[in-house]
Amino acid sequence: MTRDLAQDRRTAGGLLGGAAVCAALAAGTGSTAPVWLSAGMLVGALMVYRRTVPPRPYAYWPAWATGAVIALLLAWAQPGAPRLGLLPLAAVEAAVALVLALLWSRRRTGRGDWIVWLPEEGVLLRREWSRRDAIRWAEDDYRKPCAISLLDDFPDMARETPLYPERDRPFYRPPRLGDQT
Repeated sequence: MTRDLAQDRRTAGGLLGGAAVCAALAAGTGSTAPVWLSAGMLVGALMVYRRTVPPRPYAYWPAWATGAVIALLLAWAQPGAPRLGLLPLAAVEAAVALVLALLWSRRRTGRGDWIVWLPEEGVLLRREWSRRDAIRWAEDDYRKPCAISLLDDFPDMARETPLYPERDRPFYRPPRLGDQT
């Protein structure tokens, strides 16, 4: 069964829009019921959105940002003592979200990735997110002499397609266009 990523993105956008409408309705009417609906829609939007995001380092910053917004919404809906605990929580979550978003934007284009390659032939074998993963793949799966380098040191390799690109199948080599018969 294949997932329709475009449909998941539209669903997440619809839930996010519904949450914004409920928050605006709560602000206009002074009622707290739409605040609870808005918080629930934000949780649903985050769950659907996470299905569409490839698992890259620091890609979970939207969860922290959503947590901060939900904490603010719940502080708005609850008077008194619970508000005192929710406001500092929202501030901490917002700060963590900001730091993770900055780290994510730095790594979004592949900066900081590690490559496993054959320098003599200029062949890219594998691209990993961490040095540990690159070493583990080279030692456990490939088991032949190869080089492990930071991608930033060899920017021309960023355009290359690895021979073994799939993270879930470490030693699977998909057929190239010229290899199909």
